[in-house]
Amino acid sequence: MRGIKIKVIHALCAATLLLPGVATASSQGARIVNTPHNLSVSGGGGAHNVKATDEVRICVFCHTPHHAVSEGPLWSRKSNLSIYVPYASTTIKANPQQPKGPSRLCLSCHDGAVAMGVLNGDFTVSSLGKIPTDLDPALNANLGTDLSTSHPVSMTYGLSGELNDKGTLASKGISLSEDTYVECTSCHDPHNNQYGNFLVRDDSAEHDLLCRDCHNKTDWANADNKHRTGGARYSSAVSTQVGADGCRNCHRPHSAERGVHLLKQPAPLSGEESNCLGSCHSGASYNTLTSIDIATQISRTFSHKIQIYSGVHKEDETLPLTSDLKHVQCVDCHNPHRSGFQGSPLGDPNPAVTPASTAPYVNGPLRGVRGVDVNGNALGGDGSARYEYEVCFRCHQGVSASSFKTASLSRPVRAFSTYDEGKRFATGNPSYHPVAYDTVGRTGRSLISSLQNSQFRIYCSDCHAPHGSEEPYILQAQNIDTFPSAATSYPLCFKCHEQLYLLDPMNVPHSNSAALHQSHVRDHSAPCSACHDPHGVPSSLLANTTNGAHLVNFDTRYTGDAPVYNAPARSCAVAGTCHPAGGTKIY
Repeated sequence: MRGIKIKVIHALCAATLLLPGVATASSQGARIVNTPHNLSVSGGGGAHNVKATDEVRICVFCHTPHHAVSEGPLWSRKSNLSIYVPYASTTIKANPQQPKGPSRLCLSCHDGAVAMGVLNGDFTVSSLGKIPTDLDPALNANLGTDLSTSHPVSMTYGLSGELNDKGTLASKGISLSEDTYVECTSCHDPHNNQYGNFLVRDDSAEHDLLCRDCHNKTDWANADNKHRTGGARYSSAVSTQVGADGCRNCHRPHSAERGVHLLKQPAPLSGEESNCLGSCHSGASYNTLTSIDIATQISRTFSHKIQIYSGVHKEDETLPLTSDLKHVQCVDCHNPHRSGFQGSPLGDPNPAVTPASTAPYVNGPLRGVRGVDVNGNALGGDGSARYEYEVCFRCHQGVSASSFKTASLSRPVRAFSTYDEGKRFATGNPSYHPVAYDTVGRTGRSLISSLQNSQFRIYCSDCHAPHGSEEPYILQAQNIDTFPSAATSYPLCFKCHEQLYLLDPMNVPHSNSAALHQSHVRDHSAPCSACHDPHGVPSSLLANTTNGAHLVNFDTRYTGDAPVYNAPARSCAVAGTCHPAGGTKIY
């Protein structure tokens, strides 16, 4: 009987190939012979060389001319009853449901739940077991029933933003089921393997071609987009590889080590920051400039500890961050799809890609990052920060800002004390460093000559190293804040301020407070920060031009709990370590 059945099926297949209007089916049948989807004795190939030893027919593993199940065209496999875990994220709008249509047909083999040789009815190709697994995600065709690490299927195309018009897809070989749904067959043609992996497009030169056919990420096409091009900082070989991989530098369409955002990682449990640090931003291969070796910077004594907050960040999280959601990750400060080289480093007058960035404006690496304004409001529009400090204010502004201080440090305790940097840099303050607002009422004489007529604004990163530093408070240079201080100079302050003008009363010219500064800093080892607040003196805490001018905001660890400063009278009254006898001092 089995021999008769084979002859009948062969005859029907031959007759079908002679019917008019099925030339495409004929050509597909010819092509499938030499693909891994030929599971008959004549097939095999691919990474695992899967084939039967007791079945000569090719189409039978998916199709039958009689007694087909209704799920697919002349479908020969048993109905797929598996329940799947679909892809999920907090920002996807086209929430994928249980796979249906062509995707469920594909998964009848590719979920590994049932042997490939188990067909409808009582017919089984006993020599063909379950689809094999592979530890290499690029070779693993067994997706399992947990699809959370694979590109979503059975979802409506176009509900999420940054997608190309669906009318452009057909010309690229991409099909939508029912003209609506993204399915396995949108990217894969099960009968045609001319491009490898049964892809509908040749991606041998541009490995993310199919990604970009659908996805149209804002600023991805920019000439300076570093993740699209690899940029000019690296060797030509590296740039060529990065440019060819594009989206695939960071993402996997199937079996991604981290499901959310389909991220590539060295290992599934290595943390999502390893997507950046483990693949590109560390080690000699990419480290043609030391500034690119972010892994080393992050590992320094003082840093933004991205390693301990893996998986906390949400693209649509409420800003500024609240204390219960305290975290910092690469994507809090960098938009991986929009960032570029323009104006990098911040403030460098001769960047690799022009135009140069000038304070307070963001540059390419900070492009497209959501920010918070000086009043604590999340920015409107697409939320992108215009100024560097608006990126910092995601965490360091508002009622929860104190949650982000480093608990291990003994830090200054200011007379007017707050960790809300919006208040410390506010325009109504009696004095502030010009981060959020232009400096006012200054002569500029204390600045080095090259800055006296140009330094109207500064960046947070003029003083802080955002990735990491060996100096407390991730400072760019030494600025000891303990008294008495072992330091004889303060390199951080003197990046901008003229040391001799401020500390040497014999210098020409010199400040009218040079003798005061010399006595305190050089003769009595008082650090700059014992008297001066490097950010600003907040008027919201009742500071005014009498008690808070010239960035004077005493560190009460050394001045006692109730220091008094009178700028017009040029006097102070402090106790504690500074002036043990107390009393008012006139300068």
